[in-house]
Amino acid sequence: MKKKVISVLLTTVMSAALLAGCGSSEEAAPAAEPAAEEAEEPAADEAADETAEEPAEESTDTADADAPACKGALEGVTLVVGTSGTYAPFSYFAEDGVTLQGYDVDFLNALQEVLGFEISGGEIEDMDYGPLGTSLSQGQLDIGAAALCATDERKKSMNFTDIYYDAGIIVAVAEDNDTITGVDDLTSGEYTVALQTGTIAYEYGVANLPEDCIQAYDSQALAYKAVEDGQADATIYDLPGTAYSIKTGEIHLKVVGDEFYTGQAPYALALSFNICDKYPEIVDNFNDAIAYLSESGKLDELKAKWCE
Repeated sequence: MKKKVISVLLTTVMSAALLAGCGSSEEAAPAAEPAAEEAEEPAADEAADETAEEPAEESTDTADADAPACKGALEGVTLVVGTSGTYAPFSYFAEDGVTLQGYDVDFLNALQEVLGFEISGGEIEDMDYGPLGTSLSQGQLDIGAAALCATDERKKSMNFTDIYYDAGIIVAVAEDNDTITGVDDLTSGEYTVALQTGTIAYEYGVANLPEDCIQAYDSQALAYKAVEDGQADATIYDLPGTAYSIKTGEIHLKVVGDEFYTGQAPYALALSFNICDKYPEIVDNFNDAIAYLSESGKLDELKAKWCE
């Protein structure tokens, strides 16, 4: 009898244990599934966030790669800048008589974008060439941008950047003149040539043309006028200025032959000795920026806009 009781009790206990085990197994599996899902969802969100951030980081790297090494080199520096608004198409006044425009003005804006300097008072100071040179030599101006030739004489009183425009000279004749086709026709002395004193063109004429064929004038406007009125057969002057005057209708002449004597009138920015002492690397900064603007095609763009 006792054995039967013990046997029944053992059977009951084993059955309960089996039932308890099956119940734990069925309930634990569903309970584990949400936990797994919860663990996976944040991981997916983090992956999405990382994926979204990657393009922005790549874009920044690309922008940095495109920027020149001199970008922002003169951030926080304020410079007093001067020009002469009498030399179109490099620096001259618009029809309102107040706004300066031209190649040099756009060139300065492009340099500002690269180097980050500010122009004192937010305006370029305008003055004649004489006072411009004096102001640079005395340190009253920091920068001169006025189609200035980097001559040996000027280098005694100011520094210069690398060349940003190499202006050659050309021959201009009356619109109905079909006899003179270029500078070679002038060397015979058969034709009279109007030249402005003190210019590269005058220097060339004195060195290469017969003396008795040269007519000297104090301004290029008078030289142009002499050809228009028939007092001279031709004039020699720089290409940008002549092309602009013809384009705007200020003169009624035409250019004949090719540009020549290049390399003799290289335009560069002038910097006072004072500003170079204050910022010893400033010339290098400007040279780097000029090189970048040249390589990027910006200088060609300015030449096409203002000088052709």
